[in-house]
Amino acid sequence: MREEAIEREIEAVLGLTKRRERDSELYKITNEVFDRTTKETIAYLHRKGKIEELYGTISTGKEANVFAGVDSAGNKIVVKIYRTYTTEFRRIWEYLAADPRIGYLPKDMRRLTFVWTRREFKNLQRAIKYAVRVPDPIIFRNNVLVMEFIGDEVPAPRLKDVERMLEKRDFEELYDFTIGVIERLWRRGDMVHGDLSEYNILLHDGPVVIDWSQATVKRNRMSVELLKRDLKNVITYFGRKGVDVDDLNEKLRELLER
Repeated sequence: MREEAIEREIEAVLGLTKRRERDSELYKITNEVFDRTTKETIAYLHRKGKIEELYGTISTGKEANVFAGVDSAGNKIVVKIYRTYTTEFRRIWEYLAADPRIGYLPKDMRRLTFVWTRREFKNLQRAIKYAVRVPDPIIFRNNVLVMEFIGDEVPAPRLKDVERMLEKRDFEELYDFTIGVIERLWRRGDMVHGDLSEYNILLHDGPVVIDWSQATVKRNRMSVELLKRDLKNVITYFGRKGVDVDDLNEKLRELLER
């Protein structure tokens, strides 16, 4: 009976009780991603009013799928669902093991994913504290993270998706913003994003930085490597767009000396 109740809630979340679109792309994707743990988690968040309905897919990946939806109050939300079984186990374990904020690490992938999800939620909160514009984290449970929806009727585009529409002045402003994010996180927040690039910057009334799962603190033994990666990604990308960028080694040395 409990499983039947959960299945009914999942049908409600997917809008199947109204549309009966069992052949829809959304249904196919969620049916592949939603294992028992995920279904139970979604059903719990549905009962809490945090997820009323999912109505579209924003992105799919090896680690997670991201959906657009609404909560019980009609507010638009983004729901990021990490796969509880993934080929990325070793990479995730290595990132978590190096993070001094993380204590005991579970040995099974499902519970490791729960830790990974919680860490991204905490990273978003920490970024906001240091005045970096990110999607507001709303709630997390197990492998599901609910966040603020960035966009209007449709999700905001990534920088990579609209770069052909931008002028040199736009790239110069975005470069200053992105380098500013790196500097502010490192100097004030003792933190590094770790995966900053044109793929993780949304444009909606200004830039918004997303995908904080790899972010970590300066005390992490991998932090300098991740800082250099962010700088290299940003300097290389904007340099190709004609921006007068910083020298990578000089900027890295400048940040490490302070």
